[in-house]
Amino acid sequence: MRPSASLKAIRSEETSQRILTQAMRIFLEKGYHGTSMDNIAQAAGLTKGALYWHFESKETLLKRIIDEFEKRFLDGLIQAVEEVKGNTADKIEKYFSYNAAFSYYNRELCVSFTSLSGELVGAHHPIEPEIRRIYKKYQNFLSRLILEGKKEKVFKKDIDAELAALTIIAFHDGVLLQWSMNRDKIDGKAYVKTFKKIILNGMMV
Repeated sequence: MRPSASLKAIRSEETSQRILTQAMRIFLEKGYHGTSMDNIAQAAGLTKGALYWHFESKETLLKRIIDEFEKRFLDGLIQAVEEVKGNTADKIEKYFSYNAAFSYYNRELCVSFTSLSGELVGAHHPIEPEIRRIYKKYQNFLSRLILEGKKEKVFKKDIDAELAALTIIAFHDGVLLQWSMNRDKIDGKAYVKTFKKIILNGMMV
């Protein structure tokens, strides 16, 4: 009996996800420029032809990773915070809890995006404008949240919202990379608590 169309679609998506997982792992190991489609095919246990059936190029894989990060992390984060029925302090609490949980369960995606951004921004790669757009979207979201907090007198009035947003993003990227490198040596909950305390102590009234 031949598999149904729906079963084929499920298997195809499972294979695509396996490819993405392996691509992120290899990109982290070798860097984007140092990774070949042969490397990814071998890691995913596929022929090169099968790999190209799912993704026509390394650039297509890169774009998928960038899209996944925006949709799953950033859009999910924004939605989760905006759904909070409370003041800015409650929303900030949600920001940190969502961030920590997503990064914990989706380490490869988060670290891959951060690492690929560091490698490709400034290198004149065609994906650079897309990466910059996502970071700007992240900055704008945090800036609005900080401005709300200033109006509610949760944050200090002399805080520059845009610069504070960029600082939080930069801090988070560094925290994520260090956690990835040292996650077998540090207490994750204590690490997140320290990150949160350092950020908020400098901003809150």
